[in-house]
Amino acid sequence: MAAPRCMRSFLGPGKRVKITQQPAFTTRPCFSRNKSTRAEEDNERDSREDRDATLIEKLRVGLESGEMPLDQRLEDLGIDPVEYKTLYASQQKVNKRQQKFEPQTRKEAERRWKELQNTPDHLGLLKLYKRAGIEPIKLAKENDITLPTDPPPLDPQTAQALESLRTPLNVRAIHLRPLRRTPTHGVPTCDLQLRTYSVRGLILFADFAVRAAYYMGLCARGPIPLPRITERWTVPRSNFIFKKSQENFERVTMRRLIQIQDGHPDVVKAWLAFLVKHQYHGVGMKANVWEFEGLESARRRVVEETEEQVLERRREGAVLRKVEEILGRDGFRESMVGFKGKEGVVLRP
Repeated sequence: MAAPRCMRSFLGPGKRVKITQQPAFTTRPCFSRNKSTRAEEDNERDSREDRDATLIEKLRVGLESGEMPLDQRLEDLGIDPVEYKTLYASQQKVNKRQQKFEPQTRKEAERRWKELQNTPDHLGLLKLYKRAGIEPIKLAKENDITLPTDPPPLDPQTAQALESLRTPLNVRAIHLRPLRRTPTHGVPTCDLQLRTYSVRGLILFADFAVRAAYYMGLCARGPIPLPRITERWTVPRSNFIFKKSQENFERVTMRRLIQIQDGHPDVVKAWLAFLVKHQYHGVGMKANVWEFEGLESARRRVVEETEEQVLERRREGAVLRKVEEILGRDGFRESMVGFKGKEGVVLRP
């Protein structure tokens, strides 16, 4: 039912009225503040530099005018004139040497840079002391100078008792780097590759293999790190609508290479057998062994292989093999003991 005409003015849409709220009273910060500590430090530093510059200027004017000699001025400042002149002369020598050392052209600078790259660093503290003829370690021992971390010295009886109880040298060598032998010709005879998924076991067994090679008289090179083998698989946990619910697996294989050079084949085989006997769990091994023989054995092997190949290629090869088998039997040999053939006739297949 429509509203009467006289009521439309009351039921019509209300006019939009903009309501503004009075902002709350806040205290604005004052922009006038004291100088910061950093500004004060800058001012003090500037004033100190100005004061030092003024003093230096007065000193220079006094020295140039001749009113005050240098020695008197240094004594007033509490500086020893002799020491000051010595240091000043040494500084002048250093400046002249630096000017001579400074390269003048680009080519000279490149040449100096290459020389510095190819020469060791002689600017270390110990090098400087030795160049001046001073042995710091020797002087410290002579003057009984020790570090705070050094243990107190033992009396002779205690030191002798400890020396008698000390472990053998080969046992103490476990805590040091493994010993190695220098190869004569550098000919590789064996490549041993170690593989594992745990790097701790790999490092331990590689160190054990190098030490065993030294004590067996082999020249070992390595262990050499090889690139890792990374394998990844993606396996669905379920089928059909659960395709997105997948699981990822990764396996990283770490490898090390130990190469034996100038080793005898029998010693190399004994070394590999020793490693197999004391193999560390979780570490796999793969060895490539090379054996070198003389030319005579190689020629003999080639001739034997050639004769066998020729016999197989012939059409009557099967018959010849059967005849050779019959002639090699014990019964045939016993029956042919007293047989004498014609001169110049040779029985052969």
